Amino acid sequence: MDDRLAAVTAALGPGATLLLQAEPGAGKTTRVPLALLEAFGTEGRLLMLEPRRLAARSAAERLAANLGEPLGGRVGYSVRLESRTSAATRLEVVTAGLFLRRLQADPALEGVACVIFDEFHERQAEVDLALALVRQARSLLRPELRLLVMSATLDLEPLAAELDGASVISCEGRSHPVTVAYQPPRQEERLERQVLRALESHWLEQPQPRGTVLVFLPGLGELETTRRAIEATAWGAEVDAVLLHGQLPLAAQGRAIAATHQAAGKVVLATAVAESSLTIAGVTLVIDSGLSRLSRFDPATGMDGLVTQPASQASAEQRRGRAGRLGPGHCLRLWSPAEQQRRPPFDPPELLEVDPLPIALQLAEWGGAADDTLPWITAPPRRSLAEARSLLRQLGATNDDGRITDHGRAMARLGVHPRLAHMLLRARERGWESLASAVAVLLSERDPLDRREAGSDLMRRLDWLRRSGARRPWRDLQSQLLRQLTDRQAPQESAPISSGSEDARAAQLLGWAYPERLALGRGRGDGRFLMHSGRGAVLPPGDPLAGAEALAIASVDGQGQEARVRLAVALSRQGLEELLADGVEECTEARWDGNDQRVRCERLRRAGALVLERRPWPKATGELVERALLEGLESLGLEVLPWCRTSRQLQQRLMLAHHHLGAPWPDRSPERLQQDPASWLGPHLGGLNRLQDLQRLDLPEILWGDLDWSLRRELERLLPLSQPVPSGRRVPLDYGSGTPVLAVKLQEMFGCLEGPTVLDGRLAVRVELLSPAGRPAAVTSDLAGFWSQGYAEVRRELRGRYPRHPWPEDPRQGIASARTKAALAREGRGDQPTER
Repeated sequence: MDDRLAAVTAALGPGATLLLQAEPGAGKTTRVPLALLEAFGTEGRLLMLEPRRLAARSAAERLAANLGEPLGGRVGYSVRLESRTSAATRLEVVTAGLFLRRLQADPALEGVACVIFDEFHERQAEVDLALALVRQARSLLRPELRLLVMSATLDLEPLAAELDGASVISCEGRSHPVTVAYQPPRQEERLERQVLRALESHWLEQPQPRGTVLVFLPGLGELETTRRAIEATAWGAEVDAVLLHGQLPLAAQGRAIAATHQAAGKVVLATAVAESSLTIAGVTLVIDSGLSRLSRFDPATGMDGLVTQPASQASAEQRRGRAGRLGPGHCLRLWSPAEQQRRPPFDPPELLEVDPLPIALQLAEWGGAADDTLPWITAPPRRSLAEARSLLRQLGATNDDGRITDHGRAMARLGVHPRLAHMLLRARERGWESLASAVAVLLSERDPLDRREAGSDLMRRLDWLRRSGARRPWRDLQSQLLRQLTDRQAPQESAPISSGSEDARAAQLLGWAYPERLALGRGRGDGRFLMHSGRGAVLPPGDPLAGAEALAIASVDGQGQEARVRLAVALSRQGLEELLADGVEECTEARWDGNDQRVRCERLRRAGALVLERRPWPKATGELVERALLEGLESLGLEVLPWCRTSRQLQQRLMLAHHHLGAPWPDRSPERLQQDPASWLGPHLGGLNRLQDLQRLDLPEILWGDLDWSLRRELERLLPLSQPVPSGRRVPLDYGSGTPVLAVKLQEMFGCLEGPTVLDGRLAVRVELLSPAGRPAAVTSDLAGFWSQGYAEVRRELRGRYPRHPWPEDPRQGIASARTKAALAREGRGDQPTER
């Protein structure tokens, strides 16, 4: 990297944008900012954005150490709850969230010479938003502001095309080489067993002192399970096994990345927090599970869900680079080389898949509909953003034209999720700041208790927060929120007010933040609930809240058919109704009762999807009953109607008339009847309310509909129910197959030169020619063709089987009759054409 520093500073003239791609370990985070500090430090401050708090502090510490200065001198950092800066600070490392708050307060970024976006390949939503906003602000207010976008793995050429006038510099080569090997899992081998096998095969065999191995795992559950598995081995007590994840306090994260003093070595079990901008002392081996756990927002449910998926190739490359920071290293991947080739090259931008509500609030604060003109690299989905804006209006954060209100500005200043900010501000109106700030902290941070042991009760977390003196990060964040709400320090916690009262207040807080998650038990006490939104929610068996009448749900995992409840407060049914009071409405409902096969008419009190009370209501209108009957018919199927041969024949005849002639003949095809039963059946449902009533309907009359008598007579002419045949009989026509069929004994058609037709000759009748015993002998829609080509073969087969019947060589000149030759002779009709 050192040989490219001059090119980097030269490319960053006033107003320039530079994209710098440097492989992991090349020194972009530690070398480039100091070179820019020397080049531009007299023109103003430098701000460098890091994706995480630990990354920001770690980067600042290394930069200050490289200068030989203490933190807070020329190099400082600012993250949530912690800042080390001074009047002398010229290079400040900040998180994206903190940068956005500064940018909102000062869009011109007065006194800033350059903004550096480090680890841009992670494509965090806040970072993408920050880049879009600062680009717009620069074009309007600060054209001389420099922008530097740095990435370890991202292909910057397509990105450069989105940034007009941007130049690109690439820096190849890691600090040290890293070899890669693969260890695919065995059949049904659990992840922690894969890690143990990797440690025993590739690390424990090394001579002491072993140094540090970094293990990448998808989430906290896997971290804990793997640590317990290590501790249970014969060698586990000798090694230092520590966790590293984003929810750890900064001090604990700092201890996790420090060098080990144990000769047996150190195992750092880490989530993706360790992918970027961190140097973990002594790491020469990386074991990569190849998995990432990401939060994904489902617009259909309005919920976040955690999804575990294979890490991208770029992510795997980042993880591999952690092994080569301090010397030659080795990376062991717990999958196959073939699977590596199938993985996506890059992770999708977070902006496409996260809850859009925080982004919508930032945009409202920035200037209403400004996102339509923002220079996005990747724009957020329009539909999701529109739904988020609608929710902001419901929360009172914006007015009808999308402009931010005073309430919305106050929400934005609190720096928590907009739902929690709204809850905090509503709580301040009632003097509930202490309880609300505690709830906000617990919902903003990782769950401090193990749900498998503590269940899902949020009140237990509140008790934990009060009792524990060692939970400083939670208490510090609560104090910060209280200062913002009340301009005073957090009070000393006294004994809580009566348990029931506090439960009710906590439930009210959650009702303000997540009104659609107020839930009513389904009545079985088995942990299954229905939420106000209409979505199901479920608690695991044995959870202390499973038998609650109702819940105020704080946190859910939105994946699956029913959302899994993670944190909630138990409610009585009365308490739920009190929370829903403003949204309760009374309505009349008629619904089909599948058990009793009838319509139930009821008067309901409901809020959203929750039915709070049902009362019999015999005065339901005919329209409601009709709709319920049709719903019942849809579930039962049209076959429950009183179909008979007459009604089926009429249905098929009308269908044929409509198909061949169009209007005024109605479409009576099965598909049309099923799709829109109201159009043909609805006018006849008055006064009916049960299955037995439906089975007494006059279906032929209903199928006729409003056709007048002249058209009914016309149908009898066009599509008659019977057809005269040469023997003198009228034979019924069968329309059941959709085509008219005439089933007649073959001898009765002798002398008929052309086959019968309907619809004024438009449609040929299919003739089923029967043997004297009434069995099918031939089928034809072209009788003349059959006499010429098919009759001779049928005659040879049937003549020997039925010798008493006449079988003339030329059927076109035969006597049409189903009688035997002897009977015809007695009647004086025996002069058939010669048989040979």
